[in-house]
Amino acid sequence: MSLSRTLALLALMGTLVGCPMAPEQALTLSRSSPQVQTLPEESIRLLNWNIYKQLDTAQWQHEFGGLLNRHQPHIITLQETNLPSVTLPHLTSEHGYVFAPNLVMSDGQWSGVMTAATAEPSAKVALLSEVTEPVSNTPKVVLLTRYTLAPSGAELLVANIHAINFVTTSEFARQVSALERQLARHQGPMILSGDFNTWSDARLAMLGKATGRLGLVPVTFDDDLRTRFLGSPLDHIFHSADLGVIRDSAQVFHDTQSSDHQPMMVAFEYRAPDRTRDYAVGENARKLSDTSIETVE
Repeated sequence: MSLSRTLALLALMGTLVGCPMAPEQALTLSRSSPQVQTLPEESIRLLNWNIYKQLDTAQWQHEFGGLLNRHQPHIITLQETNLPSVTLPHLTSEHGYVFAPNLVMSDGQWSGVMTAATAEPSAKVALLSEVTEPVSNTPKVVLLTRYTLAPSGAELLVANIHAINFVTTSEFARQVSALERQLARHQGPMILSGDFNTWSDARLAMLGKATGRLGLVPVTFDDDLRTRFLGSPLDHIFHSADLGVIRDSAQVFHDTQSSDHQPMMVAFEYRAPDRTRDYAVGENARKLSDTSIETVE
């Protein structure tokens, strides 16, 4: 690692405040959506945003509300979401959510990733990384949720990740590999979204190989204003081939100020399954792992 990159990483580490701790185990907290059971497969709108622990600030709420009113996303994947440790507030009047913490802050709040949707998930699981961040000794987290699409009844898997940051490339690879093994078991439509902390060419290449083996392709943006560090984009949205990106729907918003990351929006249309991909991914799943996502009771 170059001296400039090392100094930049040390500067970022210096922004950590308080004494965060890891939760004792991977867990999820949920608030139900308004009794809707399916998502519309003809247009699945997704908003992704690392919100920099700004959930309870007036500026973020104003900017978030504007995005909701203009674009009405069905799925929202948030990273660095802060929640009180006791009460679960409403996010919107139309979205329920699943929250997976990876930090317990010194002020008693939890921080982690949140996936909100206008439909109830049929399954959910949180995965804490085996590798931990230096100094804080805390893991990062991936949240997997599954939703039923209508009218086909296909099961959409949404993976929301905040990837490990201040570690070596080989340690970053461990989290990516664990995620790949889990995602390889799913044979339906899939979205992988979040803050991947891909601040180097090596990390970008590693992520590209893993998503390629899964049959996932990245969403591209004509006006690519994604947050970058050391020249590389940190936030990505990947999707399976049976989810087509609706024309002109992929956007990065540059007019928000509440977070150091820019929100991203895209809309998908579910298409007939690619049986060739299903077979290939299913074969990979049997080779990679014998674990499975837990079903919500």
